[in-house]
Amino acid sequence: MSRYIALVAMAGLSVLGFAGAAAAAASASFESLDKNSDGKLSLDEASANDKLFVAFKSLDTDKDGTLSKAEFAAWK
Repeated sequence: MSRYIALVAMAGLSVLGFAGAAAAAASASFESLDKNSDGKLSLDEASANDKLFVAFKSLDTDKDGTLSKAEFAAWK
């Protein structure tokens, strides 16, 4: 019985851990994603956030292959 309780507790903590990681990724700031601090987000930098990566092409309104702070703000 105590093994079952321990197993259920570990499973619950795992779910919370994944939810926390997903929330952290969703709330990523422009600055935290801009790894080279050039003031733009490349597709590679945007790939750190799955949702941003998927939306990248539609957000890149000037089609220069990067996201400016203004383009990123439209996503947030």
